[in-house]
Amino acid sequence: MKIRLNSIKLKLTLFYTLILVVLLLIFHFTAYAFLSFGLFNNLDDSLIKDLNKAQQAILQTNDDDLPKVLDEMNGSSKDLIFIYDVETNEVLGSSYVDQNVRSTLLKFVTIGTITYAQLLNTSDNKIHLYVSSLNVDTDPGKMIVVTHDTDYIYATLVEYREILFAAIPFILLFSAISGYLLAGFFLRPAKAIIKTANSIDPAELTDRIPVKSHDELGILSGTLNSLFDKIYGFIDRQRQFAANTSHDLKSPLSIIKMEASLALKKDRTADEYKKALNSIDEEADRLNSMVKDLLALATIDSAPLRAGTTALDLSDVVNDILDRWRAPFAVKGIQLERSIATGMKVTGDGRHFSGIVDNLVKNAYQYTPSGGRVTCSLEGDNDNIVLKIADTGIGIDKEHLSRIFDRFYRVDKETSGNGLGLPIVEGTVKMYGGRITVESELGKGSMFTVYLPKGRYFV
Repeated sequence: MKIRLNSIKLKLTLFYTLILVVLLLIFHFTAYAFLSFGLFNNLDDSLIKDLNKAQQAILQTNDDDLPKVLDEMNGSSKDLIFIYDVETNEVLGSSYVDQNVRSTLLKFVTIGTITYAQLLNTSDNKIHLYVSSLNVDTDPGKMIVVTHDTDYIYATLVEYREILFAAIPFILLFSAISGYLLAGFFLRPAKAIIKTANSIDPAELTDRIPVKSHDELGILSGTLNSLFDKIYGFIDRQRQFAANTSHDLKSPLSIIKMEASLALKKDRTADEYKKALNSIDEEADRLNSMVKDLLALATIDSAPLRAGTTALDLSDVVNDILDRWRAPFAVKGIQLERSIATGMKVTGDGRHFSGIVDNLVKNAYQYTPSGGRVTCSLEGDNDNIVLKIADTGIGIDKEHLSRIFDRFYRVDKETSGNGLGLPIVEGTVKMYGGRITVESELGKGSMFTVYLPKGRYFV
């Protein structure tokens, strides 16, 4: 198994092990302190109990039998019990008393100072003492002393420390190995992400990362899959766009080439040359219109946030466009009605708003027969500026409604146009943070509604 030094798995393992080391050290010192405190506290409790028991037995004994009683106590007890005379510094009941014990007694015990029980320990802390007056009322100069060495406590603490220090390396080794394996287990989705990303064909983008959990890596996998879907959709649209563009550009270019070739093939009359040039001129206009629309779409795709910062009166823009179409509508016999609220102020590029209105009015004109009616309204509410253009034309079949904003898509292939007008309108509206909807019924007409939100590009 190869271990990479810069892998997240190794970093997580080292971090986890470092945290464990710190926790073990804290636990060790805390446990050591509690164990030490508990052992010494138990020792002192034991001294108190032994002294009280011995004191009661001594007070019930005659002076003549006292040495015998003390010998019996010292013979049956782990503690050293004796009587200490403060005046003479003599010891009764034990043939041997440690010099450190004597020094401690001389330092802390004087006549009249020990009227109550007192816990003491020698300077090296190896022996603990419990001292109390044998009988404060009758003989205050005699003290009963119980001692106990602390060797077993220090031995226990040393043993505990050695066991813990011996176990720490094994604990760390186990934690490092288990941490590394666990990190590898939980980072398996990351390997799947890497594998899928490396295997994806940029031209296809059909592979997706398997999502098997709902943790952070699962969410990341889902997010990347969503990104791949968007990229795939964009690439697919670009392919379709390129195919449609080449097809629509090829048609006028072929006609221009054909007309020019036929005109040059042999001598023609002036009328024939004029007819050929007129055909070439029409196709050149069509080609020019398509190139302009393609450039508009390219601008929307490449710089969607460059919406312009000029203050405009949208009411005036809409009225100007409707005035331009007044004559064509009249010639075709279509009634053009308007309901334009005044003072609809916006901030943006006037050409964008003119293009939105002009394309929608043009569509209404094109698909509304003579005797029909087109209504244009502009109003505002708390959130949006709303532009509506409704007609009583031929309408759009439901099967086409979901695709009318696709580039180069045309409901009626026989009509003029390149299928880019509505995609340009939708792209421009989205560039200003808005949206466009359409309602249509076949044979009754259509209504396009544009919502431009206030507060983003509007004043």
